[in-house]
Amino acid sequence: MSNSEELERNEAFLENKVQVLTGRVKALEYDCAELQQSNSELQERVKKLASRQPAWPKGYRPQNRRYNSSQSR
Repeated sequence: MSNSEELERNEAFLENKVQVLTGRVKALEYDCAELQQSNSELQERVKKLASRQPAWPKGYRPQNRRYNSSQSR
């Protein structure tokens, strides 16, 4: 095998590797864009749910019970 043939094979190998990696980068960029979209939608839902008043079940009355360590005995 001559030196020029070896260089051509090496160049072809590297070109193929570049194409494979470019395809992978495009796929990852697409996945990232989908995740960013999903994340923004979920952030809006969380913000909406976090700001609303809690709804207690009918007939439930929460009691504020505070215990002191000296009073518990």
